[in-house]
Parts: sequence; C-alpha cells; structure tokens
Amino acid sequence: MIVGGHRTSSTVVLRHICNLPSMDFRADTLVLKYCLRVSGLPDDCLLSLLASSVPLSLLSRLRQRRIVHDCPQDASSSTSRLSSWLRRYRQERFNTFLQSTSRVLIRACRPVLRVDPVLFVPASRADRSRLVRWRMGWLPGKPRPCACGLGQTSRSHLVLCTMVPSYLWSCLPFPPTSYVGNHIDYVLNQLPLSPSASCPPFWSALCTILWHFDRLCNPDGDYTTDPTPGQVWLDKSQSPS
Repeated sequence: MIVGGHRTSSTVVLRHICNLPSMDFRADTLVLKYCLRVSGLPDDCLLSLLASSVPLSLLSRLRQRRIVHDCPQDASSSTSRLSSWLRRYRQERFNTFLQSTSRVLIRACRPVLRVDPVLFVPASRADRSRLVRWRMGWLPGKPRPCACGLGQTSRSHLVLCTMVPSYLWSCLPFPPTSYVGNHIDYVLNQLPLSPSASCPPFWSALCTILWHFDRLCNPDGDYTTDPTPGQVWLDKSQSPS
C-alpha cells in the first residue's frame, strides 16, 4: 500500500495526519504530570524532603522545563482540565512550528491537529494508498522523466501534465487566488471531517487524477485489477441506509 519512499524518508507528515504527538511532546507531558503530582505531596513526604534538601536534584531540573512553567495553575485542578490544556498547548506549539518551517508537505496539510480524512473516508486500498502517499510526498516520489516529455514527475509538474485529462481539473474546487500551495493539497483539505459524511461531488475526479499520477510516476505497476477510482465512497453514499 505504501510505496515510493526510501529508508531516510521523513515521517513528520505521517505522524501529523495520524494525529500522533511527537516523542518530545510525550516526554514533556510525562514530566509535567510527574511534577504536578510531586507538588501535591505532603511536605513531610520523603520525596519532598529530598527535593528541598538537594538543590541540584533531577526534580529541580525537571521543573525548569518549559511546559511546567507554561502550565496554568487551574489546569492541574482536574484531569479533564489538564487534558484540555495539553491539547491547546500542543496545537499552539504546532502553529509556531508551521510559522517557522519551510517544509512544503507539512505546510500543505490541515493546520488542525486531528486525524486526516484521507485515513478514514470510504476508499479502496489503492485509492487510500495514493491519498496517503501524496500527503507524504511518496507520490510522485523520486522525480523521473514524465511520459509527456515536458518535464520531471514532480508535484508542480503533475498538476500541469498534459497526460492527465484536463476535464478532470474542472471537476475540482478551485482554490482562492491567495492560495499558494498545490491544487491537489487544497482539494484534500476540503474533504469532510466526519466519517459518515456523504461523498463530495469532486471525489471521483480527485481519485482519478491521483490514479493518472500513479501511472505516470510508477509506469511498471499493475493497474489492471484496480477498482474504479473513488467508487467505494460513491457506492456507499448512494446505497440506502
């Protein structure tokens, strides 16, 4: 299902579309919860006594972590409040990361921390593979001479390639003039966020375009057994509930 990458491929986008916290954030969360729990211990507890008598203890260094300083007092009053604050805090850190990074693929994704619809909308195995690989940059993968003879199979070339039927593009929603990213990325960000949503009118065209991209970038693949692109979601939406 996932082909086109290499052994040093970045997993940042995959982690983002799966809404998986980074290991750094997970470690920070554990440190915060540990420090909050320690702060609630009685003064005569052994750990409290050791922390006060050993100024250069590990606990004192943990308390210097940024997340501990940023955590408001009321967030530690209950588990639900702490969880809500951690979600907001993680989103704020991700927003800061987006403003400072030049990584095209991660900036092309939705800026909100939640599971990307490409992972759960009704789709065939082949369609979902292309959706995920496009997000990760494994489709197109390593550029090669395009069959149209006008360039390499890069993300920027594929949206202009004459081998992709032009009528398909007219079926997709058009980005605003201020949008500077790839047209396909814009369309992916228009997918509904609910797993039970009906199939959008542009879905079949989107999957068909990605099917053409896959054939151009991986011409040696076997596409004879592929189902009609986008048909799974279309059939599900048309079937009586």
